[in-house]
Amino acid sequence: MKLFGQGRAAVADDAATAERLGWGPRRRSLPEPELVLAPRQGDPRREPWVAPPWYRPGLGVEALRWRPRSRGPWTYLAGVPGVVSGLARLAEPTREGGWSVGLAGLGRVGGVAATVLAASPSRVSGIRELVIHDVDAANQQRWLLELGSIARWRGSGELPLVRTGTPEEIFRRCDAFLFAATRGVPPLGTSGEVRLVQLTPNRAILRGFLAAARRAAYSGLFLVVSDPVEWLAQAAFFDSNSDGEGRFAGEGIAPERIAGLGLGVMWARALAAARRRGWDETLARRGAVYGPHSTEVVAFDDVAAPDRDRSARLSRAARECNFKVRELGHLPYVGPGVSSVGLMLPPLLAGREALASVFVDAIYFGAPARLKEGLYPTARPMADEVWTALAGLHARLLAQARGLGLLWA
Repeated sequence: MKLFGQGRAAVADDAATAERLGWGPRRRSLPEPELVLAPRQGDPRREPWVAPPWYRPGLGVEALRWRPRSRGPWTYLAGVPGVVSGLARLAEPTREGGWSVGLAGLGRVGGVAATVLAASPSRVSGIRELVIHDVDAANQQRWLLELGSIARWRGSGELPLVRTGTPEEIFRRCDAFLFAATRGVPPLGTSGEVRLVQLTPNRAILRGFLAAARRAAYSGLFLVVSDPVEWLAQAAFFDSNSDGEGRFAGEGIAPERIAGLGLGVMWARALAAARRRGWDETLARRGAVYGPHSTEVVAFDDVAAPDRDRSARLSRAARECNFKVRELGHLPYVGPGVSSVGLMLPPLLAGREALASVFVDAIYFGAPARLKEGLYPTARPMADEVWTALAGLHARLLAQARGLGLLWA
C-alpha cells in the first residue's frame, strides 16, 4: 500500500487524487497517519463523499438499522471535484481550543439559539467564539449588545466571545455555520402546514450565503435552522453542487458537511407528552424520533419493541404542538431555538449522538446522528414495524424532493 500526504490524513494507492491535492508520497520518517483513506465507487448524488469505517454509504436507508460487523478504512469518492477540499481539511491538524461558530439570522429562533449558546460556558459547549450576522444592521448591533451583556458573577467557566462578521468573514473564519435567516414567516391565523410555504423565499436568501461560501472555499459544517429545515438542507446541497444548467457538478459543499437542526424540538415535544403519562423513562432510554421537522415526523416509545398506541400519541404530540402554540396567539420559536439548536449543537460538535437531518440515500432525513468529520446517521436495532414506517416515510420524502425539483435527473 502506497500512501500519499504528509498530514494527519493520507490517501492510499491513488496517485491521481494525490496529484490534485498536491500530496507527494508519504515520508517513511513520519508517524503513521491518523486517517488512511481509500477510494471507492459510488453515486455522489446519493451518498456521502467521505465516509468513516463504521458507515457503509451504499446501504442507503438501510443505514438506519444496519451496523457493520467489520471495519475497513475511511473511503472517498475519488471522481468528485469537491471531495478534494474535504480531504485537504482532514489532513489539517486537529484544531485546539474549541469551535468558532457563525450564525446568520437574528430573528426569533436565531436570537433564542444565540442566547443559549452565548450563555453556555465554552468548556461545556465546546464553542470558543460566536460570530453573528444579520442583514438588519440595527438588529445585529442590538444582539451584539444583548449577548455581550451575558456574564456570570464571579463564576468559573469562560463564556464564548461574541462578535459580528460579514458572511465572507464567517466563511473564512468559522468551523461551523448556522443558517437561521428567514423571510415571510406565515402570520398567526394561517391554517395548515406553515413551513413549506417558506421554502422559496428562504431558499433565495440561502443562495446568497452559498455563493459567499463558494468564494471563501468553505469546507466547514453548514447547518440549516430555518424552515423548512430538511428542504433547505436539500437545497443547500443541490444549489451548491449544480452548474448553470442545473446539472450535477459536484464542486460545492459535500453532503455529509450539511445538516438540518429541527428534530430536537420534536423530540422535546414527544418527551413532554410522555412525562404527562409517566412514559418518559422508557422513551428517554429506548425511544427516538425520525423524519422531518413537520407533520410527518414519527416518534416511537421503544424503537426495538414499540407500543403502537403510545407511539401514535407521541407522534401526534410532536406534530401538533406547533399549531397549539399558534392557536394561543403566539409564534412557536422558543422550543425550536433551545431544543433544536442551543441544546443540540454542543453535543453534536463534541461528537456525541445528537438529533439532526443528515444525508441518507439522496435526501436529508431526521435521525439520531453523530459527527465524525462529517455527519452520519447512527444505526440501532429496530422492530420490523419501525423499519417499515421509516422506509415508507423516506420513500414519500424522496418523491416530494423530486416534485420540488431538488433532485438531479
